Amino acid sequence: MTEETTENTGGTTAACDAVCPAGSATEDLTPASLEILLLGHRPLPADEFAAAYWYQEFLYCMKELTKVFEARHKELIEIIRAEDLTSDEFVLEIPTDDVVDKDLLMDELPDVYDSLVFIKSSDAKRFIGRKELYDLAVDTAGRARVAKVEQVNLLDLRKALPAGEAARYVKKDPHESLAKVVHLR
Repeated sequence: MTEETTENTGGTTAACDAVCPAGSATEDLTPASLEILLLGHRPLPADEFAAAYWYQEFLYCMKELTKVFEARHKELIEIIRAEDLTSDEFVLEIPTDDVVDKDLLMDELPDVYDSLVFIKSSDAKRFIGRKELYDLAVDTAGRARVAKVEQVNLLDLRKALPAGEAARYVKKDPHESLAKVVHLR
Protein backbone atom coordinates (compact mmCIF):
# COMPACT_ATOMS: atom_id res chain seq x y z
CA MET A 1 0.00 0.00 0.00
CA THR A 2 1.31 3.43 -0.91
CA GLU A 3 1.42 6.28 1.53
CA GLU A 4 -0.43 9.38 0.39
CA THR A 5 1.04 12.85 0.68
CA THR A 6 -0.43 16.35 0.69
CA GLU A 7 2.76 18.06 -0.50
CA ASN A 8 1.23 19.02 -3.85
CA THR A 9 -1.85 20.60 -2.28
CA GLY A 10 -0.01 23.28 -0.36
CA GLY A 11 -0.85 21.31 2.76
CA THR A 12 -4.20 22.93 3.50
CA THR A 13 -7.67 23.20 2.13
CA ALA A 14 -7.42 26.92 2.85
CA ALA A 15 -5.44 27.20 -0.37
CA CYS A 16 -8.39 25.61 -2.17
CA ASP A 17 -10.79 28.02 -0.54
CA ALA A 18 -8.61 30.97 -1.49
CA VAL A 19 -8.49 29.85 -5.12
CA CYS A 20 -12.16 28.83 -5.44
CA PRO A 21 -14.26 30.49 -2.72
CA ALA A 22 -17.55 28.72 -2.10
CA GLY A 23 -20.45 30.24 -3.95
CA SER A 24 -18.33 32.32 -6.31
CA ALA A 25 -20.03 31.46 -9.59
CA THR A 26 -18.22 34.24 -11.42
CA GLU A 27 -14.78 33.44 -9.99
CA ASP A 28 -12.39 32.44 -12.78
CA LEU A 29 -11.68 28.74 -12.75
CA THR A 30 -8.24 27.77 -14.00
CA PRO A 31 -6.54 24.41 -14.52
CA ALA A 32 -4.23 25.24 -11.59
CA SER A 33 -7.14 26.08 -9.26
CA LEU A 34 -8.97 22.90 -10.28
CA GLU A 35 -5.85 20.80 -9.65
CA ILE A 36 -5.47 22.37 -6.19
CA LEU A 37 -9.12 21.65 -5.49
CA LEU A 38 -8.82 18.02 -6.60
CA LEU A 39 -5.56 17.46 -4.72
CA GLY A 40 -7.16 18.98 -1.63
CA HIS A 41 -9.85 16.30 -1.69
CA ARG A 42 -7.75 13.44 -2.96
CA PRO A 43 -4.02 13.83 -2.25
CA LEU A 44 -1.47 12.60 -4.75
CA PRO A 45 0.25 9.30 -3.77
CA ALA A 46 4.01 9.57 -3.11
CA ASP A 47 4.89 6.52 -5.26
CA GLU A 48 5.52 7.48 -8.91
CA PHE A 49 3.58 4.49 -10.29
CA ALA A 50 0.61 5.20 -8.03
CA ALA A 51 0.77 8.92 -8.85
CA ALA A 52 0.92 8.19 -12.60
CA TYR A 53 -2.05 5.83 -12.19
CA TRP A 54 -3.90 8.53 -10.19
CA TYR A 55 -3.37 11.11 -12.95
CA GLN A 56 -4.31 8.53 -15.59
CA GLU A 57 -7.60 7.82 -13.84
CA PHE A 58 -8.30 11.54 -13.48
CA LEU A 59 -7.52 12.03 -17.19
CA TYR A 60 -10.13 9.41 -18.03
CA CYS A 61 -12.63 11.05 -15.69
CA MET A 62 -11.86 14.49 -17.12
CA LYS A 63 -12.38 13.20 -20.65
CA GLU A 64 -15.79 11.81 -19.69
CA LEU A 65 -16.61 14.89 -17.62
CA THR A 66 -15.72 17.08 -20.60
CA LYS A 67 -18.46 15.33 -22.60
CA VAL A 68 -20.97 15.96 -19.81
CA PHE A 69 -19.91 19.61 -19.41
CA GLU A 70 -19.99 20.25 -23.18
CA ALA A 71 -23.50 18.79 -23.44
CA ARG A 72 -24.72 20.81 -20.46
CA HIS A 73 -23.06 23.99 -21.79
CA LYS A 74 -24.69 23.51 -25.20
CA GLU A 75 -28.06 22.87 -23.54
CA LEU A 76 -27.78 26.06 -21.46
CA ILE A 77 -26.74 28.14 -24.49
CA GLU A 78 -29.80 26.79 -26.35
CA ILE A 79 -32.04 27.75 -23.42
CA ILE A 80 -30.53 31.25 -23.27
CA ARG A 81 -31.09 31.71 -27.02
CA ALA A 82 -34.53 30.07 -27.20
CA GLU A 83 -35.90 32.04 -24.26
CA ASP A 84 -33.99 35.21 -25.23
CA LEU A 85 -32.65 35.46 -21.69
CA THR A 86 -30.68 38.49 -20.52
CA SER A 87 -28.37 39.10 -17.61
CA ASP A 88 -26.97 42.16 -15.85
CA GLU A 89 -23.73 40.25 -15.25
CA PHE A 90 -23.20 38.23 -18.44
CA VAL A 91 -23.63 38.55 -22.20
CA LEU A 92 -23.83 35.78 -24.78
CA GLU A 93 -21.23 36.29 -27.49
CA ILE A 94 -21.48 34.29 -30.69
CA PRO A 95 -18.22 34.55 -32.63
CA THR A 96 -18.34 34.67 -36.42
CA ASP A 97 -15.89 33.51 -39.04
CA ASP A 98 -15.20 35.28 -42.30
CA VAL A 99 -16.06 32.91 -45.14
CA VAL A 100 -16.24 33.37 -48.89
CA ASP A 101 -19.71 33.86 -50.30
CA LYS A 102 -19.15 31.25 -53.04
CA ASP A 103 -22.43 31.87 -54.83
CA LEU A 104 -21.87 35.62 -55.08
CA LEU A 105 -18.24 35.17 -56.20
CA MET A 106 -19.24 32.56 -58.79
CA ASP A 107 -22.02 34.84 -60.14
CA GLU A 108 -20.04 38.07 -60.25
CA LEU A 109 -16.45 36.89 -60.88
CA PRO A 110 -16.60 33.39 -62.39
CA ASP A 111 -12.97 33.51 -63.62
CA VAL A 112 -11.70 34.32 -60.12
CA TYR A 113 -13.97 31.63 -58.67
CA ASP A 114 -12.64 29.05 -61.16
CA SER A 115 -9.03 29.96 -60.37
CA LEU A 116 -9.53 29.66 -56.59
CA VAL A 117 -12.06 26.86 -56.12
CA PHE A 118 -10.84 23.57 -54.60
CA ILE A 119 -12.05 20.62 -52.55
CA LYS A 120 -10.61 19.22 -49.35
CA SER A 121 -8.27 16.25 -49.64
CA SER A 122 -10.72 14.09 -47.67
CA ASP A 123 -13.42 14.84 -50.27
CA ALA A 124 -11.01 14.13 -53.13
CA LYS A 125 -10.16 10.79 -51.53
CA ARG A 126 -13.86 9.97 -51.28
CA PHE A 127 -14.56 10.96 -54.92
CA ILE A 128 -11.43 9.60 -56.58
CA GLY A 129 -10.03 6.97 -54.23
CA ARG A 130 -6.68 6.61 -52.46
CA LYS A 131 -4.93 4.64 -55.21
CA GLU A 132 -5.96 7.07 -57.93
CA LEU A 133 -4.84 10.03 -55.81
CA TYR A 134 -1.53 8.26 -55.22
CA ASP A 135 -1.05 7.77 -58.97
CA LEU A 136 -1.91 11.45 -59.62
CA ALA A 137 0.59 12.52 -56.95
CA VAL A 138 3.33 10.35 -58.50
CA ASP A 139 2.54 11.75 -61.96
CA THR A 140 2.58 15.30 -60.61
CA ALA A 141 5.44 15.30 -58.08
CA GLY A 142 7.47 12.23 -59.00
CA ARG A 143 7.95 8.93 -57.18
CA ALA A 144 11.00 10.09 -55.18
CA ARG A 145 9.04 12.91 -53.54
CA VAL A 146 5.91 10.83 -52.97
CA ALA A 147 7.91 7.90 -51.52
CA LYS A 148 8.73 9.99 -48.44
CA VAL A 149 5.08 10.01 -47.39
CA GLU A 150 3.86 6.65 -48.71
CA GLN A 151 1.68 4.51 -46.46
CA VAL A 152 0.01 1.10 -46.59
CA ASN A 153 -3.25 0.65 -44.70
CA LEU A 154 -3.19 -2.30 -42.29
CA LEU A 155 -6.77 -3.36 -43.08
CA ASP A 156 -6.05 -3.29 -46.82
CA LEU A 157 -2.98 -5.51 -46.27
CA ARG A 158 -5.06 -7.97 -44.24
CA LYS A 159 -7.64 -8.10 -47.04
CA ALA A 160 -4.98 -8.59 -49.73
CA LEU A 161 -3.07 -11.45 -48.08
CA PRO A 162 -3.89 -14.59 -46.08
CA ALA A 163 -3.70 -13.93 -42.32
CA GLY A 164 -0.43 -15.80 -41.76
CA GLU A 165 1.31 -14.06 -44.62
CA ALA A 166 -0.06 -10.61 -43.73
CA ALA A 167 1.21 -11.03 -40.15
CA ARG A 168 4.75 -11.32 -41.49
CA TYR A 169 4.51 -7.72 -42.80
CA VAL A 170 3.17 -6.20 -39.58
CA LYS A 171 5.39 -4.79 -36.84
CA LYS A 172 4.74 -3.28 -33.44
CA ASP A 173 5.22 0.49 -33.34
CA PRO A 174 5.14 2.05 -29.83
CA HIS A 175 2.31 4.51 -29.39
CA GLU A 176 3.80 6.72 -26.67
CA SER A 177 0.69 8.85 -26.30
CA LEU A 178 -1.24 5.75 -25.20
CA ALA A 179 1.27 4.66 -22.51
CA LYS A 180 -0.54 3.78 -19.32
CA VAL A 181 0.07 2.37 -15.86
CA VAL A 182 -1.83 -0.85 -15.12
CA HIS A 183 -2.83 -1.54 -11.52
CA LEU A 184 -1.98 -5.15 -10.54
CA ARG A 185 -4.67 -5.73 -7.94
